[in-house]
Amino acid sequence: MKSLIIGMGFGNAVYKPVLEQMGSTVVTVDSVRPADFKTVEEAIAEHKHFDTVNICTPNFTHELLARTVAPHAYIVFVEKPGVQDSKCWQCLVEDFPKTRFMMVKNNQYREEIKQFKSLADQSDKVYIRWNNANRIPSPGSWFTNKELAFGGVSRDLIPHMLSYYCELTDYTKGSKLDAVSVQNYLLSDITSTDYGTINPNGVYDVDDFCKLEFKNGDITWVLSANWKTNLDHDDSSIAFSMKNSAVRHALGLCPESAYKKMIETAVSNLNNNEFWNKQLKQDLWIHEQIENL
Repeated sequence: MKSLIIGMGFGNAVYKPVLEQMGSTVVTVDSVRPADFKTVEEAIAEHKHFDTVNICTPNFTHELLARTVAPHAYIVFVEKPGVQDSKCWQCLVEDFPKTRFMMVKNNQYREEIKQFKSLADQSDKVYIRWNNANRIPSPGSWFTNKELAFGGVSRDLIPHMLSYYCELTDYTKGSKLDAVSVQNYLLSDITSTDYGTINPNGVYDVDDFCKLEFKNGDITWVLSANWKTNLDHDDSSIAFSMKNSAVRHALGLCPESAYKKMIETAVSNLNNNEFWNKQLKQDLWIHEQIENL
């Protein structure tokens, strides 16, 4: 297997070691960080075709890169939040019918998913949270510029929450009760962050708190994400509220094993249209939830 990684920040931290563990020949591209090639075009010119491609670059670059590599790849994984909207994703898939596309949904491949499903079925309410004490990503950079990121925490963290929801219940049968997307801070309010650096002359025009609530059968699902709570701790967790008890599981960062299982599952299902139709439906639905906030 030959794999292309575009973007050597997250790509180097997670995908390169995972793919190497799988025995894949890894080719890397980054215009700034150390990589095999500076451009995707150079990598394609030398290697011609790839079994898998992982796009791990700023949000506004995803679609163009996906379209560039699509004729030269069997499977293209696009990091959340995918592309600008569901229409763009639909067009991408239709324009390259010989290529498989998947928005990265790594959390669906955690070992605990079966346990979470069982607990959810017994619950009245399920809370999926990713609330950070002080983790606005590089305030003033592309992360906080709506023109480049398409949104803030709703594009950064909420797709993970929606991915869990899609896997843990039949999301097609649920109804949305509420959706809140709020910008609580101005760039001038932010004096520190646990992620990246602050550019005081940059742009900050995105939501930094988001909450979605769904009703599915007898179960209420509350998904929330916050870049900055100003509390003394982070809370990345899933909690199950039942009639006479409650169970909470800390989630933390997704383990490498889940990324590995995601890639292996996609590769093994390359010719399984049912699998890819399922991915398309989920990816379009996730786009639809965040593009209208």
